Amino acid sequence: MEINIQATVGICSEYMSAPDAEKTEVSVVIAPIKVNSENGDKIRVITGCNLWQSCQNAACWYSLGSREKKKRQPGKSTAS
Repeated sequence: MEINIQATVGICSEYMSAPDAEKTEVSVVIAPIKVNSENGDKIRVITGCNLWQSCQNAACWYSLGSREKKKRQPGKSTAS
């Protein structure tokens, strides 16, 4: 079996430089960060965005804003 995992370059129209900023369009790279194998029959690929540390959009899966939102919610996991 051969598995080919590559980064994806694209446009994000949901980028926010501050929590109250307007959404803007930016170029992003979504890339694999970690690959796990469970019992040898399942593969899990964890991906990330190159702008995650500067994006404050709390609705975005990858952004710093969403990670900080999760930290503020009691009982929610903060694992990344």
